[in-house]
Amino acid sequence: MTRYAIVDLEATDRKKSGDKIQIIQVGIVLMENGVRVGQFAADVNPHEKLSHKIKELTGLTDVRLASAPDFSVVAAQIMLTLEDCVFVAHNVKFDYGLLTSSLLACGYTLEMDCVDTVELARVLYPTFERYGLDYLDERLNLRNNAPHTALSDALAEAELLRRIQEKLVTLPRVVVAEMARHAGGMLFETGQVITDAVAGCPERVKGLVVRGDIALKKHVQVRQKANQPESFKEALGALGFTVRERQQELADIIAEDLGNGLPSFIEAQAGMGKTYGYLLANLVAGKRMVVSVPTKVLQSQLMDDVAPGLFGAFGTRVVKLIGTANYVSLEKLRKLLVRSDAGKNFEIFKMKLLVWLTETETGELSELSAIMTSQEMLAAVAHTGQVAKGELFADLDFWAQAQEAAKAAQVIVVNHAYLVARLADYPETFLEDRVLVVDEAQQLFSVLEGARQEEYPVIEDLLLLSETENRVRRRLVESLFFQLGRRNLKREKLLQDAGELGLSNLTAFLADASRIYWAERNVLRSSPEDFYDFEKLVPAGVKAIFVGAGLAFSEENPMLPEFLGYEIYNFYKLPQEVASNQKLLIATDGLQVRQETPQAYGKWLAERLSDLTELKKPIIVLFTSQLMLDWTAKYVNELGIHALVQDARHRPEQLKHDFDEGKAKLLLATGMFWEGVDFEQQKEAILVIPRLPFATPDDILTKKFAVKFDNAFYDFNVPMATLKIRQAMGRVNRKPQQRSTVLVLDARLAGKSYAKRMRRNLHEIVPIETGTFEEMLVKSKDFLGKNDNMRPRIAKR
Repeated sequence: MTRYAIVDLEATDRKKSGDKIQIIQVGIVLMENGVRVGQFAADVNPHEKLSHKIKELTGLTDVRLASAPDFSVVAAQIMLTLEDCVFVAHNVKFDYGLLTSSLLACGYTLEMDCVDTVELARVLYPTFERYGLDYLDERLNLRNNAPHTALSDALAEAELLRRIQEKLVTLPRVVVAEMARHAGGMLFETGQVITDAVAGCPERVKGLVVRGDIALKKHVQVRQKANQPESFKEALGALGFTVRERQQELADIIAEDLGNGLPSFIEAQAGMGKTYGYLLANLVAGKRMVVSVPTKVLQSQLMDDVAPGLFGAFGTRVVKLIGTANYVSLEKLRKLLVRSDAGKNFEIFKMKLLVWLTETETGELSELSAIMTSQEMLAAVAHTGQVAKGELFADLDFWAQAQEAAKAAQVIVVNHAYLVARLADYPETFLEDRVLVVDEAQQLFSVLEGARQEEYPVIEDLLLLSETENRVRRRLVESLFFQLGRRNLKREKLLQDAGELGLSNLTAFLADASRIYWAERNVLRSSPEDFYDFEKLVPAGVKAIFVGAGLAFSEENPMLPEFLGYEIYNFYKLPQEVASNQKLLIATDGLQVRQETPQAYGKWLAERLSDLTELKKPIIVLFTSQLMLDWTAKYVNELGIHALVQDARHRPEQLKHDFDEGKAKLLLATGMFWEGVDFEQQKEAILVIPRLPFATPDDILTKKFAVKFDNAFYDFNVPMATLKIRQAMGRVNRKPQQRSTVLVLDARLAGKSYAKRMRRNLHEIVPIETGTFEEMLVKSKDFLGKNDNMRPRIAKR
């Protein structure tokens, strides 16, 4: 029987490079057969002062450690405790390495088999966002009563090891045996834990289907007869909601317009409950739908927040469809498993997949943790959209199952990118006997633009040619480099240089004079001069309903329908209401963004955010620049403020989940958080907009819009920036019970000229006040401090 010694060390930190780390606390838990059989704990005198950081982290003090024994005094007892054990730690390289060197200094040699619970956790909990002990304790309730004290951490790690061993023996034997084949590259002897578990695993597990060496969760379809609600009010009532006036108007417009074949464009205020408005209006009319939303995050929100209620009340089946490559290909995985020499992290990825497949109901690769999961790994198992007859997993294929489920569903939920791609390939079958509803239709343009762009990796050609010794060719290469760095590319000059250098692929890419060309991150891109004609993508006879908060660029002319290719259409604009539960506050003393470096502005903003955190309210900061976000995050961290930060390592869905769960009171975000993530869980919130969200002049879509207007800035950029602010405001105003303040730190909004137009537009939906930051701080505190009586529950999606 293997005896495990689960070890945790607390240590000093390095004050400067080269400093030796000293152990200050040791915790050891002994475990056999999942049962704790002993433990050891000791403080250790490091003979140096602790840093403030270590004191805060561990709760230890210089006074306490001054009376603790020297490490040499406890070394013998540590060796005795570890005798005949397997060494286990969370990040075993650190603990084993530090303990080995410390014991060696006392004359003891430590040689033990080692197991790393971080690597095991990555395999056995494949969907977790993080694998630090604090996070695992939170997710698995490891009962770590005193985090960052050695014995408490060791007890939590022992419980983690027990849970991992317990989970392994709940999996089918063939699966764990296959995992063991790929575990050889794990740290030290970590893979032996998986190998040792094989014998105790069952041949079959209830609820799982085994094919070859892969086990899948059985697909159980709950059957419930769909029933059609008789009226919009009745339908909302069945969901437990009270109808709102504007929501009823939206439903009435849709009900009346369903009878004609013209496309309908309906401008509806953000946060007025338009999702339920268009869904229930169509269900009452007995219509099946394809509903397109801007992002995958909003797809998931609709599936999580709306779909269960519709199924429970009416038996309405709602199915989500995403791009083919987002689903796992079981056939590709089967072929990958044949080999076990793809490198440590790739082999761990395979083991993660084997565990995940026993749990997933969708087969969507986005469920997998992003930790140590590369795009190359995901591409290796991504679905291709083809399932051959006779394949081992043909009847269990996730992508194929989703397609079949969609055929029978009353509502198919897609995102705009999927919609455009599907309409370009198979429009007739996709929209057959369905109404198309496009939510936040103004966001279609960026997707349509992306669908028509082409790119050429010109840097690869230039790097090959840059080593030439021919003086003339070298000058031509330098000329190409220069042209690619220009703000406005000269296609003719590029074409001439490429021709003289014999770059035939590049000259072919540049051949079409009717396209727009530009360089972006060492890639040459091109796009047609005009917009993608969306109207031609939609099959004749399909009723299309476009809904959004900003479908008209001006009061006189909607324009958006024409940009999508529609000449004849119905356009409706619902009356807007001034929110009583939200207030827009404009600070007049903010820094001039254009006159400051991102670093300086980030430091200034971090100080303002520090002041705001004193209000003890959830704060969402929406940036227009990742660089400014990064600098702000740096200084926020230096001020000791815990914040959730959007970056490449964190999926927007997880950031929202963590913010909703209260993991931090401050969220720094950009991108889709402006228009595609709703915050419904916060009763009170502060939304901070550091800079007005004007589109960059170099953006290709902005350039295409600009040529449609006499005064592009005033007639396009200003309305679009205003719309973006309104959409952002709607993200934190999902329910009448919510209260929020929107703090704009860009003083330009308090100015004259175009700012007056923006304020006038925003004032249609929210009260506005201006003043210094300190004054706005007080007003935010006063406004959020109010507590109105609760109102009836109202549908807000």
